[in-house]
Amino acid sequence: MKSPITGKEMQVRHEVASLAFRKEEFEVVTHYYECEDSGERFSDDRLDELSIVQVHNQYREKYGIPFPDEIRRIREDYGISASKMSEILGLGTNSYRLYEAGEVPSVAIGRLIMAIRNPASFIQQITASAHFLSEKDAKKLTQVAENQTAQFVADKVFPSKHNGYRQPDFAKIAAIIAFFQELRKITLFKTKLNKLLFYADFNAYRLTGYSITGLEYRAIQFGPVPSQFQKMYVSLSEQGQISIDEQYFGNGAYGDEITARAIFDKTLFSQDELKVLEFVAKRYGKLPTDDIVRLSHEEPGWHDNAEQKNLIDYRYAFELSQGIAHNS
Repeated sequence: MKSPITGKEMQVRHEVASLAFRKEEFEVVTHYYECEDSGERFSDDRLDELSIVQVHNQYREKYGIPFPDEIRRIREDYGISASKMSEILGLGTNSYRLYEAGEVPSVAIGRLIMAIRNPASFIQQITASAHFLSEKDAKKLTQVAENQTAQFVADKVFPSKHNGYRQPDFAKIAAIIAFFQELRKITLFKTKLNKLLFYADFNAYRLTGYSITGLEYRAIQFGPVPSQFQKMYVSLSEQGQISIDEQYFGNGAYGDEITARAIFDKTLFSQDELKVLEFVAKRYGKLPTDDIVRLSHEEPGWHDNAEQKNLIDYRYAFELSQGIAHNS
């Protein structure tokens, strides 16, 4: 962005500040452009939105309000439209659609939506809506809900500051692997892929306030890694999304090469997420594994958490040594 005073390009700066939402204060990392000659600060819609997203995320996490992706998935799991879900829950006609688009529900409505993740609670709402649902529709929705019971028991991961406020998305993880390998011809061994995923997720959070994959990252000896990466790769292999082949390098050294079996699906990603993947591929894709490990050791998120092997808070995304530019 150019300074309206001097016409020169301005640098993006950031600082910690308190912003109010629904009569509460939340600490966020705010960003602004600074004119070096005048010292004046300026902003734009992207930087303002990044601050707002951080506030909303903290408010949702504090009060147990579901995030937009969760709200959409809950509805899609039951196979109904947003308008029909609004009717069943007794909301305004377009309310559920607005919540999926990012509007923050009240605490009461947020908890109602979270409650119907439990199929038994959703069936109660169906029963209460019998006055306008046909017998056929009520029976169909009840059957769908009963079929969701096993998934509900298994799904206990909630959005937080440690997963970039998203639930883990294995389809996206598999697609990212396909992107790096299929489109950018990057040879992927497990150690390097772990770092590429870290840089993709943390750069996405830096740009949008959300991760791409919903993965948690832990600081270990060889840099940031998905906290359950061994289990993750086995699961992707069992799903037929990747293959894992052990390679021998000599001198007693082995490594697991990851090969994508899925085809890259561009529709899974937003435009900002695609920009991030391109940035990471260009910046880190062709680096030798030792180099990308060394660079990851320079990241404050790793350095501050490595001794205790802690999970890395996504707010460290704003401290990345060579993160994606906010005006990219």
